[in-house]
Amino acid sequence: MTGVFQDLSIVDVSGSVATSYAAKLFADYGARVINLEPAAGFMTRGLKPLLPSGDSAMHGYLHANKLSVIARHELFSEEPLASVADLVIYDPERLPCANYLAQLAVSTCSISWYGESGRYSGMRGSDATIHALTGLMRGIGTEEGPPIIPPGYQAQMIGGISAFNGALGHLLDQRFNAAGARQSAVFALETSIFEANLCFTDLAAINAFNDNPLPSRMGINRFPPTYPLGIWPCKDGWLGVTTLAPNQWKALCKLLDLEHFADIELFQSSVNRLAASDLLEPEILKALAEHSAEDLFYRGQAMRIPLARVPTMEELFSVDQYQSRQAFSTVVQGADTFSAPSTPFRLFRTPPHFGGPVAALGADARRWQDLLPDPAPDLAKNPTQGQQSRSAAPSEPASAKPLEGLRIIDLSMGWAGPLATRNLADMGAQVIKVESCERFDWWRSWEATEEWIADDGAEKSLQYLYVNRNKLDITLDLEHPKGRELLLRLVATADALVENYSGSVLPKLKLSYDHLIEANPELVMVSMPAFGSTGPWAEFRAYGSTVEHSSGLPHLVGDPDQAPTMQHVAFGDAVGGLNGSAAILTALWHKQRTGEGQFVDLSQVECLFPLAAPGILHQSVHGNAPTRFGNAHPEHAPYGVYPCLGDDAWVLVQITSEAEWQHLTTLVPALDKTADLTARLSQRAEIDASLAQWTAQQSAEQVMHSLQGLGIIAAKLNDGNALLHEPHLQDRDYLQWLERAYIGRQPHPSAPFRSAKTPIPIASAAPTLGQHNQLVLSEILQLSQQEVTELEALGIIGDKPRMPSRG
Repeated sequence: MTGVFQDLSIVDVSGSVATSYAAKLFADYGARVINLEPAAGFMTRGLKPLLPSGDSAMHGYLHANKLSVIARHELFSEEPLASVADLVIYDPERLPCANYLAQLAVSTCSISWYGESGRYSGMRGSDATIHALTGLMRGIGTEEGPPIIPPGYQAQMIGGISAFNGALGHLLDQRFNAAGARQSAVFALETSIFEANLCFTDLAAINAFNDNPLPSRMGINRFPPTYPLGIWPCKDGWLGVTTLAPNQWKALCKLLDLEHFADIELFQSSVNRLAASDLLEPEILKALAEHSAEDLFYRGQAMRIPLARVPTMEELFSVDQYQSRQAFSTVVQGADTFSAPSTPFRLFRTPPHFGGPVAALGADARRWQDLLPDPAPDLAKNPTQGQQSRSAAPSEPASAKPLEGLRIIDLSMGWAGPLATRNLADMGAQVIKVESCERFDWWRSWEATEEWIADDGAEKSLQYLYVNRNKLDITLDLEHPKGRELLLRLVATADALVENYSGSVLPKLKLSYDHLIEANPELVMVSMPAFGSTGPWAEFRAYGSTVEHSSGLPHLVGDPDQAPTMQHVAFGDAVGGLNGSAAILTALWHKQRTGEGQFVDLSQVECLFPLAAPGILHQSVHGNAPTRFGNAHPEHAPYGVYPCLGDDAWVLVQITSEAEWQHLTTLVPALDKTADLTARLSQRAEIDASLAQWTAQQSAEQVMHSLQGLGIIAAKLNDGNALLHEPHLQDRDYLQWLERAYIGRQPHPSAPFRSAKTPIPIASAAPTLGQHNQLVLSEILQLSQQEVTELEALGIIGDKPRMPSRG
């Protein structure tokens, strides 16, 4: 067994999509992952699409390179988990013996829909209920509604990678803690899929608190504050367009022969362009119709406009960028083979598995027996006997700061990179954010003016506040030789560095990986460009929206008569950030184990392929893309989003069994309780209309609780203000309140994983520009006060933004 995690054993005893994906990330890098399955197998074995053999391709994608063992008892009381596992991953809903696990000296990570406490902890969940409650769903669709349900298992994938990050951070502490002990106390983490997915919409709650609520749903592919933004038809395909900054707007006007709009003062602001979209959009559409999407994509990228081809599922496999990076790899499942997404982050020294074999149910029983202690104790008489051999009894809680002692240099800007490093800072790593007074983080503003600077606008950005808590901040002019020298000295003290510049920036500054390892040969460097650091698109520009456009995911969302449909203004950023955390932690594990640093390449577009996996697998297995059903389900009815009492109020309802249908008919007399599934599918429109009449007379909250009380999957569709006051999140102390200079007391969302009843404490709000210059330069780099003063006089450091003096 080889790979980064070759010395780790992970046991999954639940086999939900979320637990499977968390374990998959360990397996991809060489961990021994054992699926301890019931006699009927994990539920993933029944997920579509199905291979010619009848096996599930989705199961194969999630479980390649894992072992399969049939459990001897449904409560697992006869399995010596602590003798075998470094970590047990489970879903409390699918595991009747969660209390049994708590008695063992084994580290555990639970992944549940809503967390193990709070008023929703007993509610039924689904990927769709998560999208409803987080507010993501509310922003997708036409203005009049109903909002659109995102397809597939996206919420569980996000929960899975979030659990992986939390578990790996705690395993790092357990295995390589500062005291040098190989085995510290075991830990018990819980991860909430709901809270993990709030990474997309936390800003809505923060904006609501600051009396700046985000606008209501504005239509398909229209999200504030960016315009032009969307997916539009061209002569022979679809083009994803994002223009935020004034220079991008002017370049787009030139590309489309619309230069009469380019210099109009009003249109230099993205918000003003959005307000004028009724004027601008017909002209843009007319111009796009004259060109091919392929031609505009390449010409636009040459002009530094973040444009994207929006490939169909069929086209994904032939995109030259993805082919050059082996973005898809072959999974072997019995006699069948198919293509599936590869791991989106690549460690260059210790790469992941690409594809691999899938074990048949129970195929590895003999290997499981070989792992057991010798001689095996008589567990039938004493189930806990022999369970203490791997680690000491859990006599102390897991550390709230498992990464304390690690230093990360953060050169990233915007959302994705800063979110990746924020996740590490939340676990105690010292993250030093490096900006400059002229090249400051563009999430402070992408339309800086002298007036904005004078008004301290750089310190009032809510989005900057959101992803930069728990960090230190310094300014260094990296274009000045002295600034570059100081960065290299800082890098020499660091464990890792993260950046998400476009591909040409750091080489021009002589700060590429080859330069950085001259200062620190053991450095882990994680690069997070949109398309990865290799391939023909390596230097192409992109935002989070461009990433979503390029992933093919929009072709799976919405109705077949709608344009390929986006889910968020910057969907790719949050997903890229979570994968960035995973990449850093994986490389740090290897470094802690071997002393070796390395370059880590992450493609933010490829990070979205797992979320599109059902469509990608369907294309590979069947040779065509799955049908877009909108909010309907091909096998269940009723199933959709229904209006409720109030302005733009909606509720999600999903009936997935005959028993649930019978329960629903007791509440809604207009429904025919004798209608079987075949009848319901053929009468879907009539049933939806009757159900909508009933839901429209009640609040979404009332409908949700009435239906959940009968065991029916249902959820209200929250907005930002509802999230701010969401009672379940209040039960769990999800929002933490900290004072911040210039803007006062602000809500801060917690990490989605926790090792106690309360969330991991947030130590500090986001730093102001250059707030820690003195601390870092004097205490870490040992500069004298005179040297610091000279740097200030030269403008190499500072604490106020300046308009750029260089091009």
